Amino acid sequence: MAATPFDYETALLACADGDQHAFQNLYQHESPHMLALCLSMLSQRRSAEELVRDTFVSIWKNAQSYDPALGAARAWIYSIMRYRALNRLRQLGRLRSADAVWNDKLPARHDSASQSSLAQVISNLDASQRRPILMAFYNGYTYEQIATRLETPAAQIKARVQEGLRMIQEQLAT
Repeated sequence: MAATPFDYETALLACADGDQHAFQNLYQHESPHMLALCLSMLSQRRSAEELVRDTFVSIWKNAQSYDPALGAARAWIYSIMRYRALNRLRQLGRLRSADAVWNDKLPARHDSASQSSLAQVISNLDASQRRPILMAFYNGYTYEQIATRLETPAAQIKARVQEGLRMIQEQLAT
């Protein structure tokens, strides 16, 4: 019997209404995955744990600003985390330079439903879309840094990322 998918939108809207149980469920469901991603971005467990904690504090305080019409709840949650991680890396002067080694893999997920959805969709993208998306969203590169690294015009990189994200969104919606 397959596990029912977690309803991020319902949980987030309940958090906006002050539902601590919904917040606890959201934290228990998503914090291990967020920690894995933070570890891959920051490379230090203590910093990654602090970042996850700070992200969930921000989610709790700002849940009422989530608007389902603007995007998926899970994307909103991860955008908060990603922004905080990149900001922390900037503060530490640790954003990767264009010639730094980068990771071409998604962070490991332990739940088979999530693994088979987003990771599968991303892995099915053409490399010309997948690489810039991973470089931008999981490694913190700017379009210009990606363009330098891949020896491709920045406008073309931006178009590839946008097209890849559109394809991901379409695949996940089906």
